[in-house]
Amino acid sequence: MPGVRYSVGLPQTIAGPDVARFARRAEELGFTGLWTMDSVIGGATGHNPTVDGLHALSYVAAVTHAIRVGMAVIVLPRRNPLLLARELASIDRLSGGRLTVGVGLGAGDEERAARLGFPAGRPVRRLVENVEILRAAWTQPEATHEGELYSFAGVPVEPKPVQEPHPPIWIGARTERALRRAVRIGDGWIGSGSSSVDDFVSASATVREELAASGRDPGTFPIAKRVYVAVGSGDRLEAELDAMYGAPGLGARVAVSGSPDQITEQLARLREAGAQELLLNPLDDHFEQLEALADLTR
Repeated sequence: MPGVRYSVGLPQTIAGPDVARFARRAEELGFTGLWTMDSVIGGATGHNPTVDGLHALSYVAAVTHAIRVGMAVIVLPRRNPLLLARELASIDRLSGGRLTVGVGLGAGDEERAARLGFPAGRPVRRLVENVEILRAAWTQPEATHEGELYSFAGVPVEPKPVQEPHPPIWIGARTERALRRAVRIGDGWIGSGSSSVDDFVSASATVREELAASGRDPGTFPIAKRVYVAVGSGDRLEAELDAMYGAPGLGARVAVSGSPDQITEQLARLREAGAQELLLNPLDDHFEQLEALADLTR
């Protein structure tokens, strides 16, 4: 599939495989990137025993040389944007400018978030302003922002990232309004793993329509998707997805599994719908799946 970049999901489970060895092997096999997930406390996947995605990126950046690292997606309304800007810039520095930043609203209970002490209310406005603040922190000597939720001036945020003007910000979105917003405020769009191939085909059409309407160059706005995948039987993958998201039946709808030919057919549909990067994410037998996926994507 010429023109498509292939990345892999980094294992984050506590009882998972040797993460450093996995990262080095993924780089040896020629994958484009290593991606982690955000699993916020009180969120839909917060019950899973996983290591923090940002810390995992810092760790694998130290044992690799060229492969990109990214997180998809950071649940931005749950973060302080200035602190997050410094954390992300630090990872970009430590990795030598290899970071891609995926952000989104996430899925969660706003009332519960408030009870846990997280910022709550007006999540869309919080997302938009947080993206604006990330850019201000990374590009201005002293960050200034005047918004409805945040207001400050002359705040130095160091270090600055290596990438100029800043690491790319890809927005995770799935509703029509959110997809159009992603084109307006983002540097790219990434479809979630908990959406199906059919969902992506429809959503990608909306993104490309909005790119055309806004006069943006599609060549400078990457379109990507996380794909939960298993070469071989998908029964185990489907069961784990149901448990991970607490959503019975989700795995059967979104998992991509089967023979290499069957998986290639589904990936071809994603490519034809406009995907430029596919984030392949096995949940079990990570090293065996990594080798099988490398063979398949060649």
